Amino acid sequence: MIDVARIDHWAANGSSPLHRASVAAKLLFLLAVVSAAVTAREPLPLAGGYLLLIVLAAAGGLPWFSIALLSLYAAVFALLYAVSLQGGAWVFALVLLKAITPAYAVGVVIVSTPYPRIFAVLSAVLPEIVAAGLFMTYRTFFILLDMMDNFSTAIRLRGGLTPGNIVRNGGNIARGLAALLVKAVERASRLYAVMSVRGYSGSMADRGAGGWGRNDVLPVAVGAAVLALTVLWRR
Repeated sequence: MIDVARIDHWAANGSSPLHRASVAAKLLFLLAVVSAAVTAREPLPLAGGYLLLIVLAAAGGLPWFSIALLSLYAAVFALLYAVSLQGGAWVFALVLLKAITPAYAVGVVIVSTPYPRIFAVLSAVLPEIVAAGLFMTYRTFFILLDMMDNFSTAIRLRGGLTPGNIVRNGGNIARGLAALLVKAVERASRLYAVMSVRGYSGSMADRGAGGWGRNDVLPVAVGAAVLALTVLWRR
């Protein structure tokens, strides 16, 4: 499980070429990987792209295994869709890779880029209210993941899950999720209050997009390679 503090530490204290690359280059990298996932018709090129992303993260000194674990959250939702399809294991693998490959690319971006720089670029091209909403969603998402991890640990330690007792397990999980929702609303309100105290008044402070440099070649080249894998494989 990756928490917010650890992500911020990796993003702010890294010195790899990925950390030194501009936000615009990393967003192009992300766009290329998402395009590859959308256009892919077979799982093998996406599997190769996923491995290429792991190599990129490992070579850049990023926590590649932790990013892989984070990308598996997307697999949960993909599995719900995949089971409704017909086509066997091949289609199942394709849907799964379509979810986790872009998720891994997102993980590479967020652990190599301080989030103020990301939202500074978004603020330059999006309406302020949309950029601020995305910022709040980003922070709240990882807070919720951390709370869910604590909830699952607590319910196991307190004997809330009994093998074979579906009724009791369902009741305990429902009550726990209700409490989690209340805490999530409280955390979100507290986050907004802290931001207001620190000077937030509906406008992101930094709106600069940053310039291009030689370190931008790496993420753009890897993104192009992943996209090329899926495009050339179809021919």
